Amino acid sequence: MMQSRSYQIALFMAIFLHLMLVGLLLSERSHERPVLTAEAKNVPGQMQPQPTDKPIQAVSVNNQEIMETVNRLKQERVQQQKTEENRQRALAQQADLARKQRVMEQQRLEKLKSEAAQLALAHKKQLMEEQAHLKQLAQQKAEQEKRLADMKQQEIKMQKQQEDAKKQAELAKKQAEELARANLAKAEQVKAEKVKAEQAKALQEKLAKEKALLAQKQQAAAQQALMDAANAAKIAGEVDKYKALIINAISQRWILPENADSTLSSQFRIRLAPNGSVLEVSLTRSSGDPILDRSAQSAIYKASPLPVPQDPTTFNLFRDISLTVRPVNARG
Repeated sequence: MMQSRSYQIALFMAIFLHLMLVGLLLSERSHERPVLTAEAKNVPGQMQPQPTDKPIQAVSVNNQEIMETVNRLKQERVQQQKTEENRQRALAQQADLARKQRVMEQQRLEKLKSEAAQLALAHKKQLMEEQAHLKQLAQQKAEQEKRLADMKQQEIKMQKQQEDAKKQAELAKKQAEELARANLAKAEQVKAEKVKAEQAKALQEKLAKEKALLAQKQQAAAQQALMDAANAAKIAGEVDKYKALIINAISQRWILPENADSTLSSQFRIRLAPNGSVLEVSLTRSSGDPILDRSAQSAIYKASPLPVPQDPTTFNLFRDISLTVRPVNARG
């Protein structure tokens, strides 16, 4: 816009300078234009009176000289007329040329004015277009700023919505996690209670079974105890019986040394075969009398095979027995 205004000022200055130049040219032409003045006409054959301050003196006149002078004056006059005509013609030509130049200058000025008007109109049109364009740009800028502001508002709104949605999602997630933890805790509690109930039931069933089994075992044990007691009594009777038989068999083979103390006793470990044969005899407690001990040991070997029960279970009690012998039992 500033560039267009500078161009307009330069154009107006150029037109003004051209107008001043034309004015100066026309002024010079008008000063050079000849001014026609009234002059005395020369009458052929007639002398023009010459003003003089001197008193007129009578002189003699030579006609020939007068005629020569007149002719010379005529020629000079003709020459002056020609010169004047030529000057007038030259002035007329100059005036015509100046007129033509003025016309051309006026035409050029008119053309410059027209061009200046067209240029001003074009400039005005351009200025209006630029103003319209600037107005349009300003409107577009305002619309763009409004759109940007709207977009910013939308962005802020969407961001707030996203933040709210995020908070809601986090809250929902937290609530879901708390609910899940509560459900898990409840499920674990239910499971624990179920396991506890099942364990209690299983324990009760186990206790009932164990109680029943214990009752059965107790009953069986009682029965077995009765049987064992009966068997023990029977076996004890058999053991006592066969021990008495063994002691009797040994006593029959025991030859007591002289002056043997009848209050003494010797204890032996005897290993027997199933048929009663003596396999080994070991002294486990001495009577204090070696001779008595040796005689008792010899008697045991001599009494082999010793009487033993035929029942294998009862015999197992006699497979390796501890036996105490006393001289009082001997028959020697």
